[in-house]
Amino acid sequence: MMGNMDGMLQMVKQLQEQLRNMNVKVSAGNGAVQIIMNGNQEVVQIHFKPDVLENPSQLAQLTAEAFNEGMRESKKMVREELSKLTGGMNIPTIPGLV
Repeated sequence: MMGNMDGMLQMVKQLQEQLRNMNVKVSAGNGAVQIIMNGNQEVVQIHFKPDVLENPSQLAQLTAEAFNEGMRESKKMVREELSKLTGGMNIPTIPGLV
């Protein structure tokens, strides 16, 4: 039993490393704000169109929208990769992954 748990923990660690190198790209406001986020839900890059910089409240709103969409897409990517790893077995949330 413990051997299986050690193997599963190794697989989770490998998946976390893989996800660090996988990205999703999302945008808000017709591309006014773009965010690239990796599979560990870390923001890798943020791009702003110059005109949105002139309106701080709009910039804040669009950045929040893009970030939230990035989180959704990143978590979806994690679930898909986890499903591949488990052969489609539906398992509960693994802390640190989703």
